[in-house]
Amino acid sequence: MSLLEIKNLSISFGEGAREIKAMQGASLKIDRGETVAMVGESGSGKSVTALSIMKLLPYPIAHHPSGSIIFAGEELMNANETRMRELRGNRIAMIFQEPLTSLNPLHSIKNQISEVLFVHKMMNKTQAHARVVELLELVGLEDAIDRLDALPHQFSGGQQQRVMIAMALANEPDLLIADEPTTAVDVTIQAQLLNLLNELRNKLGMALLLITHDLGVVRKMADRVLVMNNGQVVEHGTLVSVFDNPQKTYTQRLLGAEPKGIPEPGKPNARPLMSGENIKVWFPVKQGLLQRTTGHIKAVNSLSLSIKRGHTLGVVGESGSGKSSLGRALLRLQSCEGSIIFDGHNLDNMSKKALRPLRKRIQIVFQDPFGSLSPRLSVGQIIGEGLKVHGLGGSPDERRTLITETLREVGLEPQMMERYPHEFSGGQRQRISIARALVLNPEFIVLDEPTSALDMSVQAQIVDLLRKLQQRHGLTYLFISHDLKVVRAVSHDIVVMRQGRIVEQGPAAEIFTNPKQPYTRELMAAAFELKA
Repeated sequence: MSLLEIKNLSISFGEGAREIKAMQGASLKIDRGETVAMVGESGSGKSVTALSIMKLLPYPIAHHPSGSIIFAGEELMNANETRMRELRGNRIAMIFQEPLTSLNPLHSIKNQISEVLFVHKMMNKTQAHARVVELLELVGLEDAIDRLDALPHQFSGGQQQRVMIAMALANEPDLLIADEPTTAVDVTIQAQLLNLLNELRNKLGMALLLITHDLGVVRKMADRVLVMNNGQVVEHGTLVSVFDNPQKTYTQRLLGAEPKGIPEPGKPNARPLMSGENIKVWFPVKQGLLQRTTGHIKAVNSLSLSIKRGHTLGVVGESGSGKSSLGRALLRLQSCEGSIIFDGHNLDNMSKKALRPLRKRIQIVFQDPFGSLSPRLSVGQIIGEGLKVHGLGGSPDERRTLITETLREVGLEPQMMERYPHEFSGGQRQRISIARALVLNPEFIVLDEPTSALDMSVQAQIVDLLRKLQQRHGLTYLFISHDLKVVRAVSHDIVVMRQGRIVEQGPAAEIFTNPKQPYTRELMAAAFELKA
């Protein structure tokens, strides 16, 4: 008997003329110790299927016109909330896609991992503490053991994802649902986490339902594959049959979609637009009742760089290496020491008032578009907010015209400005984030993991969009990413970071073809072995 069997599952949101059919008649089976991967573009129905298993959809807005979900011989469609609470986190666990929005911002990581152990294993505090330490070591977060009382926002995106994985594995579940489990982590940690999941699957006989847009992860992990499109399973079979001999046109297109090419050459004699000298971003570590500072986390440690006008500097490195802290420091969104020069202006000595006129020239696109877009504002209000702040566009009609032009430029329809962020896919939300930055006609944009949460085909579209915008407007980018294929497709120069320092830098072609440092070679090997 299969551990999990889903039969003819349909999922709809709303009713009547407003009904949205998110899933139509999906079926799948997962045996103990087996990994089944669900792949497909954003909005294809992958995540809602997983949430249905856990009964975490927003009922009654969401409902099931048809279907059956049987776990270990038990029908879950009729299970009450008490029974589901017994199963969730104990026999069925889930790693969610966006760790920062899934972790409680008011509780320490120790309390959040311990809660699962208190509820399901009835452990005391001493037992739970020992298990938390064991789990953090298991997922490669040994450095976090001294920071158990830290809050989620004090960790990098990759570290937050590993905390989520530790929580999911706490009770050694029979079924682990992993929704984009390696989205926010760098390639070396990705390889470690995938090996860890494989080892635990083999050791515990755990079944794994893997939801991902990363076909390299699917190749490494899956026994069987389901390809989804527009709420339907369009192809399924063994890993070999689907990848080596895809039958459907959609599957063939999906397998061939990835960022390709390199950017147009920048002007070799271009002058630096943004530069930093001896930049330091140190976070104090406070302990004890009086919260005395006992040390510092050196996120960025005496780092210097420069970015030429019209060029893209790619910043790569493992999770927690200081990439995002560096980007925020350059924009004065993060307090730091050192000298920061933008187009001849020394930013580190400027007051907030003096800095404001320069803000429209330096912009940022954040890693998590859903978290960075206000759910209470329409798309038009989000994009137009900067125009109001900087007094651009004049009248409301003129601002609306600018917003319309910018939406078209990023590949969205003008009528979308009346809708809200939750009504868009991940790729569309990222285009909205780019439009918000672009509408101010900036010269320098920090792109912090702008494609990490997107499926392969949408990644390729965003990369093409960024290259076109750079050529059209002469933009200068600082491009932060752990995906080396994306970095290669957009970057003229590369900086490799580790533990807050630059370990190697140079032209992109040179770094990718002839890396000098062992750490850089390790990154390249991990990235391209996984994608092979």
